[in-house]
Amino acid sequence: MATPFDRAAKRYIEEWVPRFVPYHLDLVRELALAEGQRVYVASCGPGAEVLAVARAVGDRGVVRATDASQEMVDLCDGQVKKAAFAQVRCEKAAPGDVGEGGWDAIVCAFGLWVVDDRAAVLADWAKSLAPNGKVGVLTFGPPDDTDAFELLSRALTELEPGAVGRPPRIDAGREAITRMFEGAGLAVVRHTVLRHTVSFATAEDFVAAIREGRTWRAVFEGLGPERAGRVTARFFEQVGGPTAPLVFAPAATLAIAAHPGAEVELAVRPSVVAPPLSTAPHDGAENADD
Repeated sequence: MATPFDRAAKRYIEEWVPRFVPYHLDLVRELALAEGQRVYVASCGPGAEVLAVARAVGDRGVVRATDASQEMVDLCDGQVKKAAFAQVRCEKAAPGDVGEGGWDAIVCAFGLWVVDDRAAVLADWAKSLAPNGKVGVLTFGPPDDTDAFELLSRALTELEPGAVGRPPRIDAGREAITRMFEGAGLAVVRHTVLRHTVSFATAEDFVAAIREGRTWRAVFEGLGPERAGRVTARFFEQVGGPTAPLVFAPAATLAIAAHPGAEVELAVRPSVVAPPLSTAPHDGAENADD
């Protein structure tokens, strides 16, 4: 018999992974990984970016994928085995567990928000990079008032401002991301906002998917059916009713950083020299692109 988590994980994989794969693929493509490189994937989830990384580095490469959830590690490992990627190792570990180090790239797609001590983890990543290595991350934002996620968040804030387990968000703006990386001794070489179209046949379908989609599951469980029903009713008022179709393009920020002075390759530029660290967010950041 399937457990509640099994059902949630199944719904997450069916509903959300396909919709966000384009963002994962963008991140891996922008990192311009090469054959034979060593890559660490933190907070790998079910492994969409892990498969893309494995294809990029080829059989001679090395990929270590970790997640704090054993269930996610098992899902990722199953995908890796199905694709016959022998160069990939999946393990349960905290994001800062960088293993042997010397990584040509560290990848973290939509995982920063769950990291409690983000500064310490980023510092661990910086220490474990090869001299010309790079860190590539994805995080949701900046907020968009027309985004269905934002509309649901607004309904929750209005009716249940103290909701326990409300999905957190990190500041995805250029200055905040620059400060975050500079705190670990890394300089931003790429900062851009991605958008891909996400659609649901009805607003009800969206709510059903998000209710079982990991980050919001705890919110709905904490509220209970009656209070959660009021929140979803407010959301339906904003989008035209429960049967209204939803089509939107969630914003996700992609950022890549490297050691100051390191020469790295990106998809948008064959050779980029990471700028020096600065006290002002934009000083010396002429190589950072929008």
